[in-house]
Amino acid sequence: MRAIFPNPDHTLLPGMFVRARLQEGTKPTALLVPQQGVTRTPRGDATVLVVGADNKVETRQIVASQAIGDKWLVTDGLKAGDRVVVSGLQKVRPGAQVKVQEITADNKQQAASGDQPAQPRS
Repeated sequence: MRAIFPNPDHTLLPGMFVRARLQEGTKPTALLVPQQGVTRTPRGDATVLVVGADNKVETRQIVASQAIGDKWLVTDGLKAGDRVVVSGLQKVRPGAQVKVQEITADNKQQAASGDQPAQPRS
């Protein structure tokens, strides 16, 4: 790829090179999911735990096509509005009923560190 742009200070010299990662195009149905919410099966398939309308957990297989920062680009298996478990994964099992805590600006850091896991209801 070639690029032409102003270089008035002559900071860039002939023979220099750059390594770049370019994002191209859009995927309107793709979603970004925090990496801590995605696990792999022994066969390597990506899965997430999703909380249904009845607050019961189910496992869902997804297609995580690439990592973007600290998230996975999910191109299949989830739709907008699905609630993915991102903390307490080791304590929650499919079929368990949980109390959902949405991630907000206030508790985002706690959820990222795993301090606020999803709790099974007794």
